[in-house]
Parts: sequence; structure tokens; C-alpha cells
Amino acid sequence: PLTRLPDYCPPAFRPSSPRTTMSFARILRSSAIMGGAQVVTLATAFIRTKVVAQLMGPAGVGLAGILTAFNGNVSTLAAWGLGTSGVRLIASAPPGQTACTQAAVRKFGTTLTWLGFWATVLLFLPVSYLTFGTGQYALELLIGGMAVPCIIANSIWGSILQAAGHVKSLAKGQTLSALIGLFLGLPSIYFFGSVGIAISLLLAAATPMAFSWYVASKDCPSTGADALSSDLRALFNMGGGLMIVGLAAQISAYFVRFIIIKNHGTDLAAGLADAGYYQAAIAIAGSLPALVFSAMGTDFFPRVAAAKDEAEAKTLSEKQIEAGLLLALPIFTGLLTMNRLGIRILYADKFDAALPLLDWMIWGVFLRLLAWPLGYWMLARGGPRTVVIVELGSNLMMAILPLILIPSYGLVGAAMAFFIGNLVYAAIMIVVAQKRSRRWLSLRTLGFFISAGIVLALTQALSRLAPGMYWGAIPTALVTAGCAWIYLKALDGQND
Repeated sequence: PLTRLPDYCPPAFRPSSPRTTMSFARILRSSAIMGGAQVVTLATAFIRTKVVAQLMGPAGVGLAGILTAFNGNVSTLAAWGLGTSGVRLIASAPPGQTACTQAAVRKFGTTLTWLGFWATVLLFLPVSYLTFGTGQYALELLIGGMAVPCIIANSIWGSILQAAGHVKSLAKGQTLSALIGLFLGLPSIYFFGSVGIAISLLLAAATPMAFSWYVASKDCPSTGADALSSDLRALFNMGGGLMIVGLAAQISAYFVRFIIIKNHGTDLAAGLADAGYYQAAIAIAGSLPALVFSAMGTDFFPRVAAAKDEAEAKTLSEKQIEAGLLLALPIFTGLLTMNRLGIRILYADKFDAALPLLDWMIWGVFLRLLAWPLGYWMLARGGPRTVVIVELGSNLMMAILPLILIPSYGLVGAAMAFFIGNLVYAAIMIVVAQKRSRRWLSLRTLGFFISAGIVLALTQALSRLAPGMYWGAIPTALVTAGCAWIYLKALDGQND
């Protein structure tokens, strides 16, 4: 089921349609729409984290990271790859069968939602003792873990909307739910401490679930079609491989935090503090550029899944890489040149210990601008063996590298492992893309990437020569102006 999609596709996704023949300008606009929604989501997440940092310090941020990782592990296991397999199934459905595939996604997703609920109930106590060596935070794991069924239910409606191309509806729902979730969650953190963190995470998952259900019921209402057993089997078989891959990524991320905590032996407070510094660094390095990555999953993925052949999929992937570089370069420039200011604004002065980690992590995330579009191409059209081997191998490497580097380099070793892992993954994905299309990436795309890397390295070097936390605003403004000029020229030159 994970092999190449069939050549037929619904009218909205046929090769002659602009939905697959995406211009550079169209990718930019789609990225900007979802990017705007992601900005609001990230802003609310950082406000929530800022409150935790001020009230509870690095240990509170570390606890929030553990709770988030626990939810990610359980939801990835129970969701069975539905968020991806559902999009792929619906997007590749022949004309007239879209309603049946949507019904299959709804039915299969409902079963998985209940599976997520019971998995949380069974796992929260053992995980508490395994991670913390005590049941002190078991209640937090249980309350926060109730976000798991909400996450899975959200993937039902989100995949239906995503496959249908309702990018604006998804963006609107994401924005409103993020604001409401923040408004409801902040008081719980203030009044209930660590339990309040768990409550806020639950609210942050429940509100988008409610909004996606509402938007899907309005834009993609159920037609009463029956779910076909063949579609349910396809979701099960396809999702199995995706679940293994996703679970490997979640376990890898959880294992890194586990190593950091255990590196301090029985000193749980010191371990949680280091986990908090790591969480702060990876959140700043990865979450802000996520406004670009979110567009890949929301708009780019169904388009590349419905491409007529590998040549078209390669072209789409290259355009996505170029668009991602153009949109993300100003963000990376600001992160590298004003990292201390960012730490203090988003967290607190006491989080300066995260600064040595940031540079390594920012460059690691920069490499994802090249690797992730190619990864989505492989995920949308690759065979199960290739997907599982590449992703399992990469995540195993991301888990082993901290074990090797942390004893020698301390907490910075975790950040070095993150960079090295992303560097190797990018190289692997370039080779995989060549094997699929029989052609290497175009010189234009590689030129885009190398040029962006040179600009980023120069601004970082210059920022080291200038004192103060605000000097980086100058190169950031210059890079932003240059990227904005290219962006506007692309929109003017390709109006579709």
C-alpha cells in the first residue's frame, strides 16, 4: 500500500490541474497562509512556556517537555499513521470514491481514538516510574495524556480537510483554537503549578480538535457513504509502516531527554533543569521555522502524493525547497545573530545555559529545509521498505549519537548530535531522491541552498564581532528585505 500512487487521481488532483502543477508563486502563497497560522500557534506556545519558565524555572520547562514527549509517543503509536495515510488515501482516490475514502478515515480514526485513550490509561504510571524513578508526576502524565485521544481525533478531520485542499480553513481553525487554548490554559498553570501544565497541554490539544471537527462538518460534510473494507485494509497496512517510523522518531526524542536526565544520576532536579535547557534550545531552533515546515505537511504533501510521475514529484520538491529557503532564511538569521535576546524574551535570564546549544541546533534545523521536502516525497510515493529502513536508521542514529557525545561534551553533546544527525539524514535523502528520479537535484536548487548557507554563515560570523544583543537586527533586516524582494518578484512573475 505504500508503493507508488496510481496514475489516476480525483479531478482536483489531476496533472493538468494547478493543484499539482504548482508554480513557485503558488507554493509561496500556500506557505504564507499556513505560516501565518503557525506564527500564532507558536506565539501562544511560547507565551505558555514563558509563563512556565517564570513560575517554575528550567525544571518546569523540562517537565513540560517530558509531558509533550509522552503524548507524542502514545499518540504516534495509537494514531497508526492516520494523519498521513488518510491524506494519501483520499488524495489518490479515483473520481467518485472520495466519499467512501473519507468514510473509511472517519471509521478507522474513531477506533484509533479509543485506542489512544486506553493506551494512556495503561501507560502513564509505568512511564512515570521509568522516567522519574517515582510516581511524583503520575497525575500530570495522566491529565496531560488525555490530549492523546484529542490529537488522534484531530487527525481524522485534519486529514480530510488537508486532502481536499482547504488550506485557508485549516489555517483559520488553527489560529482560533491556539488563541482560545492559551486563554483557557494560562490560569491553570498559575493556580495549579505542575498539574496546571498538564491541564494546559490537554486544552491545547482539545481546542484544535473541536475546531477541525466543526470546519470539516461544514466544508467536507459526511455524505453517508459506507467505508469500504479495502480502504480500511489500506489504512491499516499503510499506517503500520508510518506508525513504526513515527514512533521511532518520538522514542528517539524521548530517549535524548531520558539520557539528559539520567546523566545527573539521582539528582532529578538537576536532570530536569538540563532537560529544560535542551527543551528551550530545540524549541527556539525548531519551532520558529516550523511556520515553513507546516506548509509542507498541509499543502505540499497531498500535491506531491498526486503528482503524475517521479519527474513531476521531483520538480515539486525542488520548488518547495527553494520556497522554504526564501521564507525561512530571515528567521534563521535572526535566531543566529540574536540568540541571547531570543532566550531572554521567550524564557528568562536563567536560561542562558541553553545558548551553547542553539547554534548547533539552528544549523541542524537549517539542513531540514533541504531534507524534509525530499522526505515528504519519499513518504508520499516511496515503497514501505525504503521508508522504514531510511527513517528507522536515521532515528536510531539520532538516539545513539547523544549516548556517545553527552559523556564527553555534556549537554552541548546533545546539540552536536542533533546537528550531525540532520546532516547525515540530508545526505541520505539526496541519494534517495536520485534513486527515485534517476537525476540529482538541479543546480538551481543546490545553488539556492548553498547561497542561503553562505549568507547565514556570514551573518553569524559578523554577529560574533559586534557587542550587544541587538546588533543582529541589522543583518536580519537586510536579509529580510532581500528575501521579500525575491518573494514579490516571484509573485509578480507567476500569477496563477
